[in-house]
Amino acid sequence: MSHKPSVLIVGIGEVGRYILEFLARDNTKINIVAADLHLPDVEAKINNAILGAAFQSRYPDVKALEIDLFDLERTADILNELQPDVVINCAVLQTWHVIRRLPENVYSRLSSAGLGAWLPVQLTLAMKLAQAIKLSGISAHYINTSLSDLTNPVLDAMGIPPTIGIGNIALIESAVRTLVARILEIPGTKVVLKMVAHHVHWVTWREAGYREGAPFYMKIFASGQDVTDRFDTLDLMKKAILLYPSGTYFSAVSASSAIQNLGALLSKEAVSIHSPGPNGLPGGYPVILSREGARVDLPADISLDEAININKEAQTYDGIKEIDAGARVHFMPYTIDMMKEVLNFDCIPFTPEECDELAKEQIYRFQELERRCGG
Repeated sequence: MSHKPSVLIVGIGEVGRYILEFLARDNTKINIVAADLHLPDVEAKINNAILGAAFQSRYPDVKALEIDLFDLERTADILNELQPDVVINCAVLQTWHVIRRLPENVYSRLSSAGLGAWLPVQLTLAMKLAQAIKLSGISAHYINTSLSDLTNPVLDAMGIPPTIGIGNIALIESAVRTLVARILEIPGTKVVLKMVAHHVHWVTWREAGYREGAPFYMKIFASGQDVTDRFDTLDLMKKAILLYPSGTYFSAVSASSAIQNLGALLSKEAVSIHSPGPNGLPGGYPVILSREGARVDLPADISLDEAININKEAQTYDGIKEIDAGARVHFMPYTIDMMKEVLNFDCIPFTPEECDELAKEQIYRFQELERRCGG
């Protein structure tokens, strides 16, 4: 009997719910396990996905689990029992867009600190799950969806790198490819991109307070010909990103990116994608993905070291000065100043061991700020 692959989705929030809904409708050949902290919520979301899939005569195998990522030993036991082929982390202590609930002037100032300022709340649960995977000894691929341009490099420095991230550069690449096809009036299948870019490029023109100037790399091929010189690549990227509606509608597209990566990691055939954090690298790259794992796939005119340095410089526009070899995170001066001024939070350098407490403090400080603002 052939092996039926399985996926464990941890965190059935916004992106996790979309992944569940799409998988339920599009692929019944995968055993799906959905897990979160509160079992009744997971069961209700599974029911919704299964009932929706029934309209397409699909009846997926989906199981609900309760999981507490702070209980490493129990999480490791669950992983050993399930033996998933792929684990997808969608769990985060506080979602990135809560600051949009603040008055516009307060949101703008806090946003200008960069999303990297919130690395403790973005990293904690992704780190706990990575630690549990290592403790369990299973050989599953790990897709981390939580700000993987920045969290994956920290996990790499800890010796527990995810296989790949999702979204960000994938969202940009899809939009640029679509826009180029429209401009040249050719099918999208005739357009091939090779990009090196960071999360910060995704947010620069979508969120308040970000500085322009982060470096990137882009090559554009149409019908096999290099047409890069026909475009102002910065203007092209900006216009492409602004094709997406404002708000969080793009979460569905991020989920599509996750499903593409999942399918590739279950495939014998190599799939060419763009994604952040391959094997713990900073930022996003063109990647070859298969059940063998992830491999960066750069054109001949740029080396891997050059691509990494582009993303290391770009992360300084997202609030992060450095993630050092000891997994210690250092913030940019403007990030330190703004988080202190608006949130009364000290962005001191931190190690993963200090992440839990800093995350709790960030959440507490944000709740205080929201109360002061009348929230």
